[in-house]
Parts: sequence; structure tokens; C-alpha cells
Amino acid sequence: IELLKEKRQAVISHAVTKGLNPNAPMKDSGVEWLGEVPEHWLSSRLTYYAEVGNGSTPKREHTDYWENGDIPWLNSSKVNDGDIASAEQFVTPKAVKECHLPWVENGSLLMAITGQGKTRGMVARMRMGATINQHVASIQISREDLNSDFLYWYLKSQYGRIRFESSDGGSTKAAITCDEITRFPVPVPPRDEQQEIIRFVETQDEKLASLSQKSNQQITFLKERRSALISAAVTGKIDVRGWQPPANTQQQ
Repeated sequence: IELLKEKRQAVISHAVTKGLNPNAPMKDSGVEWLGEVPEHWLSSRLTYYAEVGNGSTPKREHTDYWENGDIPWLNSSKVNDGDIASAEQFVTPKAVKECHLPWVENGSLLMAITGQGKTRGMVARMRMGATINQHVASIQISREDLNSDFLYWYLKSQYGRIRFESSDGGSTKAAITCDEITRFPVPVPPRDEQQEIIRFVETQDEKLASLSQKSNQQITFLKERRSALISAAVTGKIDVRGWQPPANTQQQ
């Protein structure tokens, strides 16, 4: 399972930073940790392609901010959904106006920007419009050059790098600022190539996720089988009289 996780990460990372053509001429990206990218790709900062911002949390004691609210409001735990298509909490129009809550469009990305746990640095795709709190950043594409799904897979592949840089190489800062996100380097293939990479990555991700799921199911089955075997042996349901250990075990 760990090998499958590593394989999954490596496949995605290679596709979104090196492309699908192994014979493509390469050039220096100008970013040491990113290395070379295909020669015909652009290499820039995220600020050139997207608007980044975050929201706030209306005070809970103001019931008129929450009671009978019908406007979706998201916190950082929602990035665990991967694709966000529902909300558990809702605010009122008054909260949106008085608390300056931004509206994040369907098709945008969300990134968790605080916390010591694994959530910080995780990214999700918005499959609905919503407002957000201060612990997540919205990334709303502002140019047609960049496909939001391509950016999603790229940022997902850079999870470790994002976390490392947001912790100052190991300090307890544990926060990502919107400014840091805007300055994050992004390789940008031509639009049609982005679509090819997206299709490839999603196919590979689904295949490797399925293999991982089957491995987990097999482990669960083997644990149940082992438990049942032990139970049957110690309760006398299996006649173990005359059982002998295998020859190689006796030699050891």
C-alpha cells in the first residue's frame, strides 16, 4: 500500500511537471526544486493566472449570522473531500455583507492554509459556489491559459513542497499565506496538452486507487481469516491432535 501511494504521487508529479512525451526537449524552469520542464511550456508564478484570497468566521453569538442561513460556508476540513459538492454549515446574507465573506465560484480550488495536521497544504476542487473561513484560501483562475483541473493535480503533487515551505523548513509556523500561494511557481503547458495530462493523470489515479482499495480489502479479509482460524483452534472446533509443524520450522 505504501508503494502504491509512492507510485501514485510519482506518476502525478512527473506528468504535471515533465509532460507525457519522454523525448520532448527540456529547459531549466528557473526553480531549483522544480528542475527542467518541456521547452515549449511556460513557467511563471501563480499570481499571473489566478486570484487568491481567504474568508472569515462570523461570530457565533450573532445568531442573525447563522440562524436560517442558506449560503454555504466552508472550513478547512472540507478539503478532505477532494471534490467539494456539499456544505454542512450555512450563513445569512447579513453575515456575508457585514463579515466581508468572499464568494468562491464553482470550478475554483481551495487550499487549507493552517494547522499542524496533514490538512495544511491539501487542495480540493469546488463543485459548487460557497463562502469560506480564514483557514482556507480560494484560488480562482483568472486566465484561460490555465485549466483549473491541471492546477489541482499540480498543487496536489506539490503537497510536500507546500508544507515544507510553509513551515520555514521545520519551524512551528505551520501556516501558508495567500501571498506565498500567489508566488508559488507553476509550469503551464499549452491548453490542449493540459487536457491530455489531466486525462492521463485521472486514469492512473483511479487505477492506483483501485489497487490500493483491493489491497486494503485483502488485508481485512486475511485478518478475519486469521482470527477465525485461531478461534476455531482454541475452542476445539479444529482437531489439532497429531498436527506437526512444517519440516523447515523444526530445523530452525
